[in-house]
Amino acid sequence: MENYYLSSTDIYTLLQDKGVEYLYHANTVSTSMTFIKENALLSRGYVEENHLVQTPQKSDKEDKLYDVWNHVFLDATDLHTRYSQANHYGPVTFRIKLELLKNPDLPNMIITKSNPMYWKPSTPMDSRFYNSLDDVKNDYMTGKKLDSYVMFTFKDCGKIISLADYVVAIGIDRPEILIDLRKGGQKNVGEYTFEKIKKCLKDTGLEDIPLGFRHPEGRKFCRCNLDYTYLYNFKYPEFLKRFYPQE
Repeated sequence: MENYYLSSTDIYTLLQDKGVEYLYHANTVSTSMTFIKENALLSRGYVEENHLVQTPQKSDKEDKLYDVWNHVFLDATDLHTRYSQANHYGPVTFRIKLELLKNPDLPNMIITKSNPMYWKPSTPMDSRFYNSLDDVKNDYMTGKKLDSYVMFTFKDCGKIISLADYVVAIGIDRPEILIDLRKGGQKNVGEYTFEKIKKCLKDTGLEDIPLGFRHPEGRKFCRCNLDYTYLYNFKYPEFLKRFYPQE
């Protein structure tokens, strides 16, 4: 894996040259609340090792098999906005300062060429990861491949990615779906999520991080509401996995 380490500061310059302002990480409500309680973006391996709460993902088996279980995955574009659809990983999105890449405690990154969920044991390492900044520059944001496959990761970074230091805002998806409350009545699922995240931020002293809904002026051409409505009606366990907080 060390053969695929790339300089974080070089990647910072490369992304700046491409007009990137922020990094992003999307996740479920449960996993996001764990991040907030721990004041850090965490790898799935770290969460498991420390007996914290996280939502199972379809790629967990592959992540362990291909040695990315201890990676924190970041995108250099907001995939919800980029593809006008709900992010597959969850309705909570952390927007992160690009300056994270200048942290001296995170000197190297590893960048994927595709989603590990689609790798096979026979997939060569050179087909899994980039080993050249020039190749990243040539592929990323050039239309030559799906940018969602190019994921920027930190390996074994513990709790270095502090929310207090690097998260500039948290966005919540707000589909037009009402859910039944345990205490009675109904509430929009996005508003319910907002209240949970807001309380979690306050309880952990992170209430200064701005929290807001997506599409405050309307969805226009985004199909996220359709995506969530489909899950609610036809794949309800998947809908619950994204929005239901395990506390």
